[in-house]
Amino acid sequence: MENSLNLLLIFFLFLLTLNYLLIKFNICIDKSLKNTSHKLLLKLNHPVPLSGTIYFALICFFVFLNFNIFFSLVFLSFFLLGLLSDLNFTNSPKLRLFIQFIILLFFLYYNKSIIIDTRIELLNNLMVNDFFRVFIISFFFLVLINGFNFIDGVNNLCSLNFLIILFFSYLLIKNFNILNFEDSVLILIFSLSIFIVLNFFGKNFLGDGAVYGLSFIIGYILINISLSDRNISPYFIANLLWYPAFENLFTIIRRIKSKKKNYLPDNEHLHQMLFKYLKKRFKLKKKFLISSLVGIIINLYLSLSYFFGFIYYSKTNIQIILILLGITIYVFTYFQLEKKLNE
Repeated sequence: MENSLNLLLIFFLFLLTLNYLLIKFNICIDKSLKNTSHKLLLKLNHPVPLSGTIYFALICFFVFLNFNIFFSLVFLSFFLLGLLSDLNFTNSPKLRLFIQFIILLFFLYYNKSIIIDTRIELLNNLMVNDFFRVFIISFFFLVLINGFNFIDGVNNLCSLNFLIILFFSYLLIKNFNILNFEDSVLILIFSLSIFIVLNFFGKNFLGDGAVYGLSFIIGYILINISLSDRNISPYFIANLLWYPAFENLFTIIRRIKSKKKNYLPDNEHLHQMLFKYLKKRFKLKKKFLISSLVGIIINLYLSLSYFFGFIYYSKTNIQIILILLGITIYVFTYFQLEKKLNE
């Protein structure tokens, strides 16, 4: 217990110091007043550092340093790619997507042990072929990484979702005694817990680097957990990750229908629609409270889905029902919010 409190204190002081230095030297500051920002709704009039990228990159580096050097180099590549975006060196979403794909091809080609058991015979047979295995799993990671990036638009949505997913991952790790990830996941839980407190008050944001890096790490951990025991349904893993994945798919469909370019950001994601509705309904002056409330509301529902999914982690049919229910609620809520905002 004492060691845990000491670790939390270290993370808190480290993050406060990092936030102060980034603001002082005007490095990795969110450009929320620009039309290109997906956080435009907040209209912040004070500098907010994208400290998540550096904060989590350093923590993950030390956590996984002795785990797998090759894996460490790959996730650091994602952090670096996102950092270049945070610093406005790589403003092209298409270029970043292409680089992500190249990194994943490199990682999966040289890491033959990474597979996904879909419980669908046709797909599993396809992945026996190395070309299809690399292509299918690259697609999984790309959807995951960019889906999480889409939901990183309000306080406590993406960061809290990371935390909740890691919490249920930790429960699985303890249940099945998967020792190689236990300490790593616990440290990530501690570091995210501190970050979320400051993120609630709009004092920092994850940044593209943190979203890219943590998404990749979490995806990698979950794939390994699903492969560790046949009693864990891969669809429980899908249940943990359906929200960012479906946000990605729904956004693509929505933009195609409205003839908008898919690679350009907008303010029409579910969380942003909910933000606009709550802002219109309650007229709170402190917009960061509305932003944080949106993140918490969405994650409360997701936590319920994850909880029931965890209880029946071996039951594929229940996981599929939970995923379909979540998608149905998402779509219904989205169109209801759209209707309310247009009234």
